[in-house]
Amino acid sequence: MFFLQHQAESAYGVYMPRSMTGFGSGKIDREGRCITVELRSVNNRFLELSFRLPRSLYSLESELRDTLRSRLQRGRVSVSVSEERNPNHVPSIRIDRGRAKSYAEALRGMQSDLGIGGDIQLDHLLSIGDLLSTEETDDDRQQLCDMTREALSIAIDELVEVSSIEGKNLGSDLRSRMDQFLAEKEIIVKHIDGMINQYRDRLTQRLEEVLTDNRIDPTRLETEIAIVADKLDISEEIVRLDSHISLFSETLSKENVVGKKLGFILQEMGRETNTISSKSWLVEVSQTAIRMKEILEQVREQVQNLE
Repeated sequence: MFFLQHQAESAYGVYMPRSMTGFGSGKIDREGRCITVELRSVNNRFLELSFRLPRSLYSLESELRDTLRSRLQRGRVSVSVSEERNPNHVPSIRIDRGRAKSYAEALRGMQSDLGIGGDIQLDHLLSIGDLLSTEETDDDRQQLCDMTREALSIAIDELVEVSSIEGKNLGSDLRSRMDQFLAEKEIIVKHIDGMINQYRDRLTQRLEEVLTDNRIDPTRLETEIAIVADKLDISEEIVRLDSHISLFSETLSKENVVGKKLGFILQEMGRETNTISSKSWLVEVSQTAIRMKEILEQVREQVQNLE
């Protein structure tokens, strides 16, 4: 239960890893307009951002990207921003007086050329179009940008909260699997001394079968055993494995963004486990090493989901 008992606390509570999968949304409704920001995140080795923005917010994309990069580390994040206006909201209207004047003069010219009488009415000009348009003031644009920033902040907070909950569950699962790994490693540790003794007995038995006079040189036997023992010794691998296990536990307990670092640690643990497996000729140790590699693969799959 080594891993399940080790969780560090910070000034903000227990450190928990974060999942890369999650969803967050933020909505700001103000003065006849509504801005909604939605974030969807899935696994990715690096932080990859894609945006879908209304034309009026294209200029804000760079700032939104910087904000997300300051809060998130990894994942493929889709950012969707939408704007809705209250149908009862009356926008500012811009009248193109210069164009209206030109149209009126052109119509009078046509009347004169064609000999058509009558007065030019306002509805005649409005039917032509292009004279009236909605207009956004600088204050309107500033308000839109401010609302988008606020909505994004809310969406990020929700995404982080959701990914933290999922990360907590993943962290518990990782601790449980690593406790299984530790238990298997201890089985191998118990066989270390027995491996050499069994090799001595087997070598002695083979020599007795080969030598007709059954006389075995003890010095030569011990020399041969020492040479083989050095090749079969897995003490250094066990020490390094213990070091990697401690670092894995410390990283999982004291950091929030852990995925990439845990991946590197697992690579080293895999190397040591493979070396132990290749050095061992005991069936029990080989089978245990296989189980350890299976656990590491399960842990590696889970770690790929962490930020």
